[in-house]
Amino acid sequence: MDEQLSLFPDALSAPAIAPPPLPDFTALAPSITDELAAAWSLPIGRHLHVELRGHEVAGLRGLLQVVSMPEYPFDPRRALHLRIGHVSFTSQQIASWSII
Repeated sequence: MDEQLSLFPDALSAPAIAPPPLPDFTALAPSITDELAAAWSLPIGRHLHVELRGHEVAGLRGLLQVVSMPEYPFDPRRALHLRIGHVSFTSQQIASWSII
């Protein structure tokens, strides 16, 4: 019964946390990211290979991030502004994607 419980896990056992894929969000990022990913059927916050149409760059590889928050309630028929690295595009320009 001498065992102590802590609300804070040891720093060494905790997995490294990647920066949130949304701008200016910290604690809310995982739940909002999940909502956006579900609404637009995109793996936001994951490393992808993306093929684009109507863009000067045909294909990209990297971490898919949201550039700006859309209005709530989320409407997947509207364009979601995204980026991989420094290249910005919209959800409507995505021809195909695959997780890498």
